[in-house]
Amino acid sequence: MEIWIVYTLMATLLYGILNFLFKAAAERGHDADGLVNIVGLSVAVLAWGTFFLTTPQPWAQITRTVLVYAFFNGLFFALGSLSKYGALKRAPAAIVFPLNRLNTLAVMAIGFVFFHEVPRPIQMLGIVAGIGVLAVITLEQRAPFRGAGQRTVVGGIILALVGAVFTSLSMTVGKLLAESSANRLAYIGASYTLVFLFTLVRSQMARHKRGDRFRWHIGEMAAFGAAIGLLNFAGYFLVLQAFGSGPISLSQAIFSSSIVVPIMLSHWLFHEKLTPQRVAAVGLAILSVVFMTLK
Repeated sequence: MEIWIVYTLMATLLYGILNFLFKAAAERGHDADGLVNIVGLSVAVLAWGTFFLTTPQPWAQITRTVLVYAFFNGLFFALGSLSKYGALKRAPAAIVFPLNRLNTLAVMAIGFVFFHEVPRPIQMLGIVAGIGVLAVITLEQRAPFRGAGQRTVVGGIILALVGAVFTSLSMTVGKLLAESSANRLAYIGASYTLVFLFTLVRSQMARHKRGDRFRWHIGEMAAFGAAIGLLNFAGYFLVLQAFGSGPISLSQAIFSSSIVVPIMLSHWLFHEKLTPQRVAAVGLAILSVVFMTLK
């Protein structure tokens, strides 16, 4: 087996577990800002630690370019993570993750509009499949609102789409950074430092507003956040290794199947329904990424 396949499969598993931990934390009712705050702190500590241990003259690598890209990436990542987490509190994983995977479609749309990229015929099939995800999930929710539960799921769908947009903006910033000579570890460290500071301010404002009623199960939430941060850092490193040693298109196509892990675990452990429409949405989401990344 080629080494890039090993890297990709390992990254796929790690990101699948990471997303399931997001779902598990949502099921436990943990605060969104608090959880993402610990994730940001964990990744920032790991990234800065690795950066200063492995980089000669590290301070010279923290350039204005790194900080500008990191600012936008951190902001978009934080907003995308908060939106996805809010969606997971309101809707099943089999709805949220296929919709969130539409971030690939959004990145491609940004390329078409702002970078004058021209879609290939196979990519058009990917766009159609991506639209099909939204259509299938919309059809499943076509029943009239019969109570708060139905409206909650629709709220989750909206948040999942918002999260996909913010994630696509974060991915676009990463693409621009990758095309520059800026230090990647400094970029990751600065990005997640901003995530930590942004969610810290939000959580303190919420705590002040809610007063004594605001409580976190800090030990359990810290464990969730640290685990997600560690998996995020390791998974991203493996993704970069895969991209550097093999075809990006095939790596991305394999990586798209990571959404199957949290969906199946949520089905088994939280007894979420896997309707035919949701299974179809998962399949279309994976096909969409495969078609859009094939050459």
